[in-house]
Amino acid sequence: MTVHPLPSGRRRLITRPLARSALAAVLAIVGIAASVVVAMVALGFRDDMDVLHQVVGRIKPYLVGVHLLAIGALWLAWPWLGHHLPARWPDEARAAFLGARHRVCIGLLFIELLVVLGIPFGRM
Repeated sequence: MTVHPLPSGRRRLITRPLARSALAAVLAIVGIAASVVVAMVALGFRDDMDVLHQVVGRIKPYLVGVHLLAIGALWLAWPWLGHHLPARWPDEARAAFLGARHRVCIGLLFIELLVVLGIPFGRM
């Protein structure tokens, strides 16, 4: 049995690209939330939530279309993402990532149909 020494020094858990991506995601979420609040105040939806519910009901098909386009874009970009993974990923992990393409996208479509559209429990 061969004993391998532990690497010396501390490993950083958060790399710079990961930190930048996390910061960008947080800023995007905060920006979207702020724009929704500004739109609600500007359009006068503070007191009348029924009007807001009707507006959301009218734009829901367009939002579902955006979700489906995003899932389709992920499905198309998956091989490109797989080939641009960090070099330290083993080939087996890269192959498993590329093989999970259809399962992940079908799962996202299933969630879209079940949660967002309410099929088969509700109506659009």
